[in-house]
Amino acid sequence: MSRILVVATTEFLTLVRTKAFIIGILMLPLMIGLSTVFQIFAAKHADVDDHAFAVIDHTGVLFPVLQQAAGEHNRKSGPDGARTGPYFLPTAVDPGARAIDDVKVELSQQVRDKHLFGFIEIPASVLDVTRTDADHIEYYTETPSYDALPDWIEATLQKEITGRRFATASIDRRLVSQLTRPASVTVLGLVARRADGKVSEAKEANPIQTFVMPFAMMYLLFIALMSSAPQLLTAVIEEKMSRISEVLISSITPTQLMLGKLLGVAAVAALLALVYLGGGVYALLSAGQADMIQPALLAWFVVYLLCAVLMFGSVFIAIGAACSDLKDSQSMMQPIMLLLVLPMFFAIIVLRQPNSTISVVASLWPTASPFLMLIRLAMTPPPPMWQVALSVLLTMGTMAVLVWAAGRIFRVGLLMQGKPPTLPELLRWIRA
Repeated sequence: MSRILVVATTEFLTLVRTKAFIIGILMLPLMIGLSTVFQIFAAKHADVDDHAFAVIDHTGVLFPVLQQAAGEHNRKSGPDGARTGPYFLPTAVDPGARAIDDVKVELSQQVRDKHLFGFIEIPASVLDVTRTDADHIEYYTETPSYDALPDWIEATLQKEITGRRFATASIDRRLVSQLTRPASVTVLGLVARRADGKVSEAKEANPIQTFVMPFAMMYLLFIALMSSAPQLLTAVIEEKMSRISEVLISSITPTQLMLGKLLGVAAVAALLALVYLGGGVYALLSAGQADMIQPALLAWFVVYLLCAVLMFGSVFIAIGAACSDLKDSQSMMQPIMLLLVLPMFFAIIVLRQPNSTISVVASLWPTASPFLMLIRLAMTPPPPMWQVALSVLLTMGTMAVLVWAAGRIFRVGLLMQGKPPTLPELLRWIRA
């Protein structure tokens, strides 16, 4: 056991003393901060262009409404040189005696020539109160991915069209405003009766607690795992290529060497996660959100992190021992990276429906359980304890099998050079 600890300590100190480790610790919060600043800047300054569009108004009354609303919108966007949003510049087009198709062709060419951003056609039937079928205001553009302009046009015209329809039906607009006032839905928790007999008020749902926190816990585990476990593959291959492994196994068994490396990398992952968790706890305390700190969740995070590092770390060690250089390891790495990335595709499903069948099954799958069960534990209500216990048992069982299999491969492949083994050969090494 002492030799395993010596290897673990050496591996731990070798990794944490490097500049790359320190830079890696600082890189994540720096990237998050820069990303936040960039998104705020982009939201205010990315779209400050003039968007001129033509309006073919068959009603004869809706274009002035668009023109007035555009003026108000442009004033809110700020003056030139200090804009915080785009300018919408509508222009009326009167087809006259020309065929409407000829007008559309001409306007389309103006869009291609960048004289216009787009154009719309408003049918006269939108004000007809006797129609029961849906009306369509057609918006033509060369940039259909830009939705700010059509969304603004739809919101502006819909309000005016609705008001004119009610006016045609001799209904007072003030009454329309009263009858069509919105009724928003506020998401609350559950109420409970306290020990003194009074009923406690339900708290409004916090989006940080319901979405950001679960996803952040999973992402932090993924970052800690990817920052530590893959280092084992590189380290083992470098030791094989430099023949250091031959010297090491003369004084220590391959199993002890492998276990020491696993424990050292697990300690590195735990230290990395501890730094980020400490920063997150400090941020919550500074923001007055101490009630969001869940000690039990932090404990489960450590359990799943260690399981994930030992499980995937053993696989990386096995690949490193089976290959003679990094090039040979690339083909073996692909299915392992797929297993690592796969939980990310299920994360949105679990966040939206944590108790659905697919969420439960995915969170019990051993290679995905550390990520997806952690999401469910961070949500309200948490999963039943039997599901959590089962996921831990399945993950630990899979981890034990993979560590054992990796030890068999490590023992045989550590001293082998040349062509990497095939899958049948690896299975023979495990059974040997």
